[in-house]
Amino acid sequence: MVLSVRGSGKQRDIVLTTDCGTEIDDQWALVYLAVSPQFNLKGVVTTHAPNLAEPRSGTSANCVHDVFRRLHLASPPQVFAGSSVPLPERAPLRNAGIDFIIKTSQEYSAKNRLTILTIGATTDVASAFLADPTLGDRVEVLTMGFNSWPRGTDPWNIKNDPLAYSVILDSRAPITIGGADVCRAHLTVDVKRVNSLVRGHGEVGDWLADLFEDFVTKNADFVAQDVGPQRWVIWDTIVVAHLLGYTQFSTHPRPALNTVDLTFLPIETDKTIRWITKVDETHMWEDFTTKIDKHNANLPKRY
Repeated sequence: MVLSVRGSGKQRDIVLTTDCGTEIDDQWALVYLAVSPQFNLKGVVTTHAPNLAEPRSGTSANCVHDVFRRLHLASPPQVFAGSSVPLPERAPLRNAGIDFIIKTSQEYSAKNRLTILTIGATTDVASAFLADPTLGDRVEVLTMGFNSWPRGTDPWNIKNDPLAYSVILDSRAPITIGGADVCRAHLTVDVKRVNSLVRGHGEVGDWLADLFEDFVTKNADFVAQDVGPQRWVIWDTIVVAHLLGYTQFSTHPRPALNTVDLTFLPIETDKTIRWITKVDETHMWEDFTTKIDKHNANLPKRY
C-alpha cells in the first residue's frame, strides 16, 4: 500500500470532465478544485447522465457555470459542453470539448503529464483517445468510478458509457481509480456533519450545506435505502483528495473491461492501474474548509 504524495509548490494542470447536476458531489469537488492553489484548472468538459435534462451536457455546463458564479471567480476556467450521448462504437464523437482536451495536451509529455479528472461518463475522454492515439503519452487519468477491486462493476459513472472506459483502459495513459466502496467508507456524511463542516463558511459554504440538505430531503427514500437517512456520500471529492496526498493506493496489473456487466477481466499486460484504498477524510475536510475560508477572505468586500 502506497501513500499518494502531497505536491511541491508547482501547480498541477487539470482538465475536469463532469456530469455536474446529477447529484451534489460534483459541485463539492468543483469547489474544492477551484479554491485549491495547488491546481491550475485549465478547463471543464461536461458530459451526459440519464437524469440530466436535455441537452444533457449543456445542462451540466450550466451547473458548472453556476458553481463558478457562486465562487465569484475573477477568471473562471473555460467550460465546454461535451457529448450528450454515449459512444455507439469505437469512433470519436467530435465536439469542442474533445478538441480542447487534445489541443491542451499538446503542451505536455510523458515526463510532464496533463491530469484529466473524470467524475462522470468518460465519453469525451475516450473520444479524445480515439481521435488522437498519441494522447496516452501526454496525459494521466484519475477517475471516480466502479464499485470495488478486483471485481469492478459500477452504478453510475462507468455504467453511463462502458465502451468509453474500455477505450481508456486500452490506452497507454497512467490510470488511477477511486471506487465507490472506498468513498462509502470515508466520504459518507450526514446533515449534522455537513453543517459543522461548511455552514457559516461564507456564501459558498452555506450553499453547499443547503445543496446537501435539499438533496437528502427531496430524495429521502432513495437516500435512506442506498446510504442511510439524511446521509449521502460526497463521492467525487476522492479524486481531489488523491491529488492533494490524502489517500493510499495499491497497484495492480491493468484489467480489461467486460462492457456488458462491467466486471474486470484479467489479461496479460505490462500496464498497471492504481486503486485508491483509503482516504484521510479528517485532514481532507480540514483542508477543504480552510481553503474555503481563505478564498472568502480574498474576495472583494462586496462579497
